Amino acid sequence: MLDRAIRNAAAVCLALLAAGGCRAGLWSDTAHEPTATVAADRPRAAPKTIPLELIFVRHEAHDPVLRDELWNLADEQVFDEPLRRRLQANGLRIGVVTAQLPPHLADRFLPPAVSPGETLPAALPDNPALVRHVLRLLPGRLSDVMAATGLEELVLLEQDGDSVRGRTYHDASTLFELRSWPAADGRVRLKMSPAIKHGPVERSWVGEDGMFRLEAGQRRDALAGLSFEATIPVGTMIIVGCVGEPASTAGDAFFRDRAGARSGQRLLAIRPMVHEQSLDPMFAPTAPAEEDQ
Repeated sequence: MLDRAIRNAAAVCLALLAAGGCRAGLWSDTAHEPTATVAADRPRAAPKTIPLELIFVRHEAHDPVLRDELWNLADEQVFDEPLRRRLQANGLRIGVVTAQLPPHLADRFLPPAVSPGETLPAALPDNPALVRHVLRLLPGRLSDVMAATGLEELVLLEQDGDSVRGRTYHDASTLFELRSWPAADGRVRLKMSPAIKHGPVERSWVGEDGMFRLEAGQRRDALAGLSFEATIPVGTMIIVGCVGEPASTAGDAFFRDRAGARSGQRLLAIRPMVHEQSLDPMFAPTAPAEEDQ
């Protein structure tokens, strides 16, 4: 009698398991639920940015330090000869400075020192001798570096080989479209493309990241033939300036002062700054092993 009751109870249990779809594995399912919750609550890592230092230095046209001595330290052979010829024909000059600057030259890229007790002016002058910016760019994202603004009328002659194109812009600004990418060995690749914004502010649809958005801005003309790029390590800098006599070239439009006798001009220096985790582990220097004592 007792054996029959035990057999009947076992049969009932088997029937219930079969009707419930055999949930014997339920414990293994619930064991993963806390892991999924933790992963969802974990904060996302902030996107890595590339810090760049931009310095505009204003100087006289015949400044022997910034026009001669600095360019003697710059390596212009980093860029191929056809590009250098195109840039020079359009009044532009570029180079990469890898050597350490002598103190009197390095001081030209530093803001003026303030004596104890001296107060800074309430507002910057219209033409400051030095302007410094620090940008933090996402890899490949565009950033505009303004060179000159508020140009009511800009006459530009662009030379391309044996041909010369001329155009007059109104309400214009000159700028560089700057993009940067990190390299695995800790260097930074920079690409700069000169462009001109001009005319009235207009609204237009811009497509990005799979969607369209309405933006307001001026028309933009890119000087594609004058684009350049270089991959440089931290501690070096790219310098860009104008060359030749005053004329209606891109170099004049970007770097030469248009007021008065037009004797003043500017120089742009771009320097990658040190940032954390900028070096791939395979390129990182290894610490010397400690000697056994």
